[in-house]
Amino acid sequence: MMTITPPKPMTTSYLYVMGSESGTGKSTVCLGILAQLLASGIAPSRLAYIKPVTQCIAKQTVALFCEQTKIPCMDIGSLVFKKGFSRDFIDSLTKRPDELMADALDSIRSIGKDKEVVIVDGVGDPSVGSVVGVSNVDLASSLPCRVIFVGKPGIGAALDNTVLCVSFMQHKGLTNIGVIYNKIPLSAFAEIKKYVTKRLPELLPEVTLLGFIGNDPFVETCLKDNSSAAIAQWFSDYVDEKTLLDWLGLKFDKQ
Repeated sequence: MMTITPPKPMTTSYLYVMGSESGTGKSTVCLGILAQLLASGIAPSRLAYIKPVTQCIAKQTVALFCEQTKIPCMDIGSLVFKKGFSRDFIDSLTKRPDELMADALDSIRSIGKDKEVVIVDGVGDPSVGSVVGVSNVDLASSLPCRVIFVGKPGIGAALDNTVLCVSFMQHKGLTNIGVIYNKIPLSAFAEIKKYVTKRLPELLPEVTLLGFIGNDPFVETCLKDNSSAAIAQWFSDYVDEKTLLDWLGLKFDKQ
């Protein structure tokens, strides 16, 4: 009698993106990675994007991109930090920390079912949400994920901030951390890349420097043209595709 071996269940790769502060361009990085993954041959239905915790309910560019490319998307998750939420939490007028955490994790795992890669877009810096027990680091520590830290532009202040944030992440047990610096003035791009590339490995030898992104409006132009391939090419000019996919442990052939 022939024995049929059932297919192995798909292993979902989670990538959590957090930044030095609000406004560093985490969502742009998420968008670029999604475009790269599409260009690498992954079907939109096998990707997902989620922002489980947010302070802003306005639709972001990455959510529009997901709609255009048919990538499953949840851009407003279960936890929205509205004005006064921290006071209400401290006054016991909201759900408990374990309930808030469970809701956020359930939403991530739900959208991640039968997916190859799930991009989790964080809110603010690594510690945002600590007051209610659901910080970026808390969530990331509860998932089998890699983490990308999006650093701000500059040299001294940027490196100082990276050391502060990444050291906190490592103290909380996170490993497999990659760094991308974003919104770098094009006039200072070469100088910033030179000095940060030289100094960061000396300060944080365990992290992987993935790239530097210039401060230009090309993504918005590509989005208006509905050009996923152009966005992928733009992003790859700053963040090498092979380096990123190898770091993620992904091996996909372009079709």
